[in-house]
Amino acid sequence: MRILLIGQPNSGKSTLFNAVVGYRSLTSNFGGTTVEYTRGRGRVGGEVVELVDLPGLYSLHPASPAEDCSRQLILAGDWEVLVNVVDASQLARSLELTLELKDLEAPLVVCLNMMDEASRKGMVIDVPALAETLGVPVVEAIAARGQGIVETFRAAIQLRGGWASPPTGAVLYAPEVEATVRELAQALGAGGRAADVSAFDVFPPRAGQVGRHCAEDHSGNAAAAPCVVTEPAVKVEHSASFPNLRFQALQLLQSDPQRTGQLSAATALAVERAQSEITRRLGQPTDVVLSSARHAACLNLFERVVRLTRPRGDWRDRVDGLLMHPFWGYVFLALIFLGFFRLVFDLGKLGEAHILGAFQLLISQAGQLLSPHPTTFAVAKGALLGTAGAFAIVLPYLLPFLIGLSVLEDVGYLARVGYLMDAVMHRVGLHGTATIPVLLGYGCSVPAVMATRIITARRDRFVAAFLAVLVPCSARMTVLMALVGFYLGAYWALAIYVLNLIVVARAGNVLARIWPEIAPGMLMEVPPYHRPTLRVVLLKTWWRLREFVVVALPLLVVGSAVLGLVEFLGWQALINAALAPLTTALGLPTAVGLTLIFGVLRKELSLLMLAQALGTTNIHSAMTSAQIITFTLFVTFYLPCLATLAALVREVGRKLTAAAATALLVLAVVLSLLARGLLRLVM
Repeated sequence: MRILLIGQPNSGKSTLFNAVVGYRSLTSNFGGTTVEYTRGRGRVGGEVVELVDLPGLYSLHPASPAEDCSRQLILAGDWEVLVNVVDASQLARSLELTLELKDLEAPLVVCLNMMDEASRKGMVIDVPALAETLGVPVVEAIAARGQGIVETFRAAIQLRGGWASPPTGAVLYAPEVEATVRELAQALGAGGRAADVSAFDVFPPRAGQVGRHCAEDHSGNAAAAPCVVTEPAVKVEHSASFPNLRFQALQLLQSDPQRTGQLSAATALAVERAQSEITRRLGQPTDVVLSSARHAACLNLFERVVRLTRPRGDWRDRVDGLLMHPFWGYVFLALIFLGFFRLVFDLGKLGEAHILGAFQLLISQAGQLLSPHPTTFAVAKGALLGTAGAFAIVLPYLLPFLIGLSVLEDVGYLARVGYLMDAVMHRVGLHGTATIPVLLGYGCSVPAVMATRIITARRDRFVAAFLAVLVPCSARMTVLMALVGFYLGAYWALAIYVLNLIVVARAGNVLARIWPEIAPGMLMEVPPYHRPTLRVVLLKTWWRLREFVVVALPLLVVGSAVLGLVEFLGWQALINAALAPLTTALGLPTAVGLTLIFGVLRKELSLLMLAQALGTTNIHSAMTSAQIITFTLFVTFYLPCLATLAALVREVGRKLTAAAATALLVLAVVLSLLARGLLRLVM
């Protein structure tokens, strides 16, 4: 049984999804796009269900690629029940999407999520009255606490197979509008949907037809468009005229003239006449007439089922007054992240020292056992040094960083950081949606670059991707804290971090002047504060950490073993000699040249291979403080990892990726040379 989770952004869809599926899910692309959705299987009351968590959308009239792709999957009809997750505390606004979904006349369950927030705002919702008015099951829920989740999916399972008696449309428009809609629906029915409406590409093809919709295989990969929509695991039965003719007519009436031009001549003429008739009678464009009617219906429904009482005073309002203050908000932002990085540094330093001592003892014992076999010992020593680097250098810093990031995200503070940083983005030539990729860059550059797909302007997409790559990701933060922080102190690490932020700001200014363009703004919804749950935080941390465990850890061990063999065979000297002009110019030991190559595979490798290349885990015994700072600066700014480069090629193209990589390499060399010159005067 396939269930689609639909709702506006920050309505709690993903909370319901993760409660049933956990993080055992697959992420797929919509065919012909790079917008992703998440799907997975779970068990509810002994029933196996397939859930699809779509990107949030405010309306079935999309304003972004993500909303457009969600709409396509809804109208494709390859599902059995829709679950509309509604933010109960924003009921009047949220019901507009519900009323649009009602027009589909398909099995629908409304999940009233965040009932605690609604109660805090003084809203008393008459749930039975709302269910009776809408004609669909309505379930109260507080998904963050696990309340109402099972009841929501049980209601969805009970609707499997369709309605006993299909409900009528949710909104009745003015009589002249209804008459025009009926006439257009009759024209569509007489003309045939396959010949007319499918050419408009408003309604994606059903199973077995060729089109833009995504074809999924069992591995979770998405095929490139055009592709064939595969049959779902459970055959879905809908009316032969799904979406119904009334819904089709309403969608066409609200379409823009440019897309209407894709219709056949007969259908386009019928739509144009209907739009002109409504505009003539009511004096407003058709889309305004229909959206205004839905909005009025939402307000009337809200007044009918909601009783407003006095809102309860809450500490969160007072906290927001400080954290989102025009001045104090930035002060607290700096203090929170300073404390966060200090905590990560202290915890990482505590774990690193103890684990490194254990691995040094293990390496010495391996040397005694394998002394008659020098080749085997060289490989084993390299593998042990790589394992030591993973468990003693990376994990002690990466694990608390990811846990802290998950806590900040679940609490709701990261969204507030986005609100504060939006004002900063205006000053570096970007606006609105560019904030999101840059924020994601603190976790990993790959999803940060992929997030730029929500930006429509090519210039803004490139600038946002470039800045997201410049932002220190968790891997570079690990190098920064485990190398500079551990050997030179937290304040040197903080100084490099601040320098990075300054470079990001200046790079934004320079790119905005080289490629000037007016960028669009953004309406950002800030969710309420939530108490993070231990289970969700740990699952989310593992979801982000498993890429390191599954992908990076084997690379570290195998790479270190290969490096040990290369060193034993004497090949390392040849590679380092080829890179000697660069390392000599930067004032670094010649032995570190090979580690810079490994750093392009994964940023952590440059740190871990450093211990192997220098033959000791005590880096400070082989490199001076100035060399450690120069090396860290170069690794922080030079070429991103291969996965990030691949993401850049996919999002901005080969030419812009090559330009970005060249600029980053030049920037890294220039900053490292400047740092070397200044450090000579200081140290």
